[in-house]
Amino acid sequence: MIGKLHTGWYLLAFEEELAEGLNPLLLGGRRLLAVRDGSRVRVFDGLCPHRGAALGHGGTLDGDCVICPFHGKRVALGDTARRWSVAEYAVEQAGAAVFVRLSADDDRGFQRAIKEVADGNIVVGAVIQPVAVPSEYVVENAFDAEHFHQVHLVPRVIGMRVSPCPDGELAIEGEFRTKAPPWERERRLDFASRFYARAFSPSLVVTELGTAEAPYTIITGAVPTSGGCVGRVAIALPPERAEALDALVHGARYAFEQDRVVWDHLDPDAPQRYDAGDRPVLAFRRFCATFGAVPPAGTPSAAVTGEPV
Repeated sequence: MIGKLHTGWYLLAFEEELAEGLNPLLLGGRRLLAVRDGSRVRVFDGLCPHRGAALGHGGTLDGDCVICPFHGKRVALGDTARRWSVAEYAVEQAGAAVFVRLSADDDRGFQRAIKEVADGNIVVGAVIQPVAVPSEYVVENAFDAEHFHQVHLVPRVIGMRVSPCPDGELAIEGEFRTKAPPWERERRLDFASRFYARAFSPSLVVTELGTAEAPYTIITGAVPTSGGCVGRVAIALPPERAEALDALVHGARYAFEQDRVVWDHLDPDAPQRYDAGDRPVLAFRRFCATFGAVPPAGTPSAAVTGEPV
């Protein structure tokens, strides 16, 4: 539901979507302002506290303030002790991917996990696509064990056991048996790929795939829009496997388009008749229900206080 944002992490944007300086962004019904300074990105409430002008549309960056395009107020970035100011939110970056959390809690171990992914890996954006379903459906796909065979034509899906994790994220683990994908050096017909996905919020899942010798990671997120959501997919892999990057990006785009055929014609309000194969999906939906709603913009408890992340 637009405007009712959860307290967990979102994959907000890729660096390629952000110009130097001020960038207006929408997360559900919430207007945000991203400020890019080289490779560093900070995220703030996007509305002037004076009369509600969108600071990212015509505002001017001036040191630690934005000059409002409506009445010229100097709006401080993150310094909420000042009369005119906007709150700053927690941001994590991993290569090209920019993540945000609009609450002071519900990290669920994500900051530690994304630092591990970013450490020693190339992280690039692969997919930016609008989808006509609520954002949770995009992340739920990792827990829909039966769809991998039907939609993505995976010959054998083994295991797919769901388990809670110590930091509060939800994991599903199994194995795919396929012919070797084009980015693998060994062209075996019975190729085993690990599948280990962890949902850190209703809108963000990090999936480890491949073999112990040749692992890679898929980061999938979605942000709500008035017509559904925008899905984003990033690829992370070690620099020594950079030759596989183009094939992995192509594979991620192809798989996303396969899912869109279903998503764009799915009716989320249709009656649901679950069976045993839906147990991982139901576990994910119970996980989603544990997240709270983010307070409205301007509410002190909505901001991340203290030093910027």
